[in-house]
Amino acid sequence: MDPRFRCFRSHRQNINAAAHGRLVQANAKVDAICSSSGVPGSSIGVLRNGKIFHTYNYGYTHLDARSLATADTVYGIGSLTKAFVAAAIGQLVDDGNLSWDAPVHTVLPAFRHDDPDVAKSLTIADILSHRSGLSGLGAMSLAFQGDGDMLLPKSSLFSLVNHFPVSAPIRSTWAYFVWGYSLAGAVIEEVTQKPLKEFVDEAIFKPFGMRNTSFKPGDFASTELAGPHAGLSNGSAFHLPKLQVFEDTFFEASGGIYSSVNDMLIWASNMLQSARGSNGASPPLVKGADFILSNHIAVFNPSLAERSYGFGWTRAQLPGVVVGENLFLWPLDESPVLGSRADKTLMAYHYGSTVGYQSFIALLPETDSAVVVLTNSMGTSHAADWIARTMIQALLGIDDGNNYVELAREASRRNVQGYDEMFDDLNEMRAACPTSKRRDPAAFLGNYSLDSGLFTIAISPGTDDNSGLVLRFQGLDSQAYALRHFCEDVFEWALTFDESRKRGRYGVSAPSYYLFQFHVDGDEAISLSWDIDVWDNPVVFTKRQ
Repeated sequence: MDPRFRCFRSHRQNINAAAHGRLVQANAKVDAICSSSGVPGSSIGVLRNGKIFHTYNYGYTHLDARSLATADTVYGIGSLTKAFVAAAIGQLVDDGNLSWDAPVHTVLPAFRHDDPDVAKSLTIADILSHRSGLSGLGAMSLAFQGDGDMLLPKSSLFSLVNHFPVSAPIRSTWAYFVWGYSLAGAVIEEVTQKPLKEFVDEAIFKPFGMRNTSFKPGDFASTELAGPHAGLSNGSAFHLPKLQVFEDTFFEASGGIYSSVNDMLIWASNMLQSARGSNGASPPLVKGADFILSNHIAVFNPSLAERSYGFGWTRAQLPGVVVGENLFLWPLDESPVLGSRADKTLMAYHYGSTVGYQSFIALLPETDSAVVVLTNSMGTSHAADWIARTMIQALLGIDDGNNYVELAREASRRNVQGYDEMFDDLNEMRAACPTSKRRDPAAFLGNYSLDSGLFTIAISPGTDDNSGLVLRFQGLDSQAYALRHFCEDVFEWALTFDESRKRGRYGVSAPSYYLFQFHVDGDEAISLSWDIDVWDNPVVFTKRQ
């Protein structure tokens, strides 16, 4: 054997041994992050040189049953679903059945946005890269209010999307827009004439050998599927009583997949291999992977370093800021920076967050490496993000000065503090309210609906002596909230951090969101205004007879 090759192999073995030792030591940090974030179970996998290099499992799949998590445990992966949807469209493009630049309306005639430019010009690439210029935050409040309920049918998609406000010109800025992937799912179903879950299963899951991955949680036994949990303010975990299922809803394409670490490592390996190209030996496994991972829109400019979005993947040149839920707990210029100047490398990544689960995946193409983190909790902060950074730090031997255990604790503190500050603001607003005679609660009773009829808020008598009112979204008993008198004809239904988490809600801590302003004619309310999108005007719901 050539001595030079023997020396190279020995050097590589030493590098791998050092990296493996750092990852083993990082396992204790994973434990600490999970423990402080209200995460009962997590599974982590690391690829190096295209092969499984390290796996680690923390805790339990179900807090009550105390069953141990494994690399085959299935978790909800949330927005990691988006990369699979982009890959499915890549398959259709490669087959000649679709074009990345095809206007959405040419595939989906029901897409007729109020703005003529949007209606005509919005393309497949635009919706996959979050550069549509549309804002659909308010509609999220209509579709979802926690407790595992989907409040609007899939058939209402175009009744919503066609009227979304335009927040910026198309392709001018990046703004996360989950509804774009709802449209992408509809595009796949229209072109293939198959349900989304069936086509993705045939095009990706089965060919890649991903046996524990599905849009259908019912495919898995209770012993295989990790239960959904939520982290509470004291760091404990709460088992959510109902699994949120996105199958056959318009959020299926944006966050509906369930998978295991072993399967996600297969996915990561295939993405890395496909992006490199086959060198003529065989066709790439993920069609258009290099295009999918390319820079299609800048994220949060100005930035001298790479910070952009592909299709279902965010791109960062390390050292750089990780774009995810934890990012918004700090001003952008104060956010923790992953990586050091001595270890510059490209990272393609994405975070996932859905009811009861958080996840993170990172591809490091220059080292043919990847990190996958799956958890079974809506942590007090995005624990999967902190765990992934810890593992990347260990894998690459990065000395960036960040203690991600402490950052996870600080992020949790800031999340909880946001709710405390909301109540402080509400108390100040209440104290400043002019004194007035309180109306008879009967004046506010009734059903208040949008003009479209899609959404109703039922106001009925309650047992709270302070207000005597209860609101029910869509009139559902499972969607009931106490409605308390706040000021004159304004009522509030604010929730503490723990109350919100126990109902499986996404975090909202804007005071105005929890205020209903009733409009009264004579002695009876005729409508109410609700600030469902804190960046836009309140929406009016009219009382129906």
